[in-house]
Amino acid sequence: MIWSFFARALSHRSAAVRLAIAGTIGLLGFSVAWALAYALLPEGATRFTLGVIPALDARNSASQVATTLFVWNVSFGFGVIGLASLYSIGPISLAYLAPWTWLVRFGVALGTNSFALFVPGARVPPFDLRVIFSHAGIPELIAYVVLATVLANASVWRQRRVTDRHLVRVRRLRDIRLTRMELSLIGVAFALLAGAALMETSQIAALQAA
Repeated sequence: MIWSFFARALSHRSAAVRLAIAGTIGLLGFSVAWALAYALLPEGATRFTLGVIPALDARNSASQVATTLFVWNVSFGFGVIGLASLYSIGPISLAYLAPWTWLVRFGVALGTNSFALFVPGARVPPFDLRVIFSHAGIPELIAYVVLATVLANASVWRQRRVTDRHLVRVRRLRDIRLTRMELSLIGVAFALLAGAALMETSQIAALQAA
């Protein structure tokens, strides 16, 4: 019953309905991960997952840093979601999985202070609204959820169920059509990423100047 409800909602014809449900699921995962990480994990517990961190001098080349962050987020974040959107399991697009996973990862990072620019003792208690409204990661992740929502009904290949290894072609790329609302939401997603890049650049500059 619950599964069928979410399956219908996540593949609903209305992008607004899909966004509401996808956002709710993402928010729930983010909140639980944040609370559990803060309560159970030590500070910096997941910093090892960051990989190679590029040197970004936001004080002397802010525009270049902002552009680099924006291009990276579009290329990697939007690229992963766009590729995943070509596939679905049943009616549910795989495009949702990336932003949901990143929201959980971000919740863990907030709870353990596992960020690239590490400030000792800067762990954030769960549900601190100051962080929610000021951290650059929030608009970035919202942008990813928005894009996944737009592309949720654009699958080219589909599996009937998780255990089914047979892919069925349901449409061609040229058959994909987006509504005006969906096209508008793509613009919103790009605007959110641009804003996140500017916000993150200013935060990096502030930390580097400290």
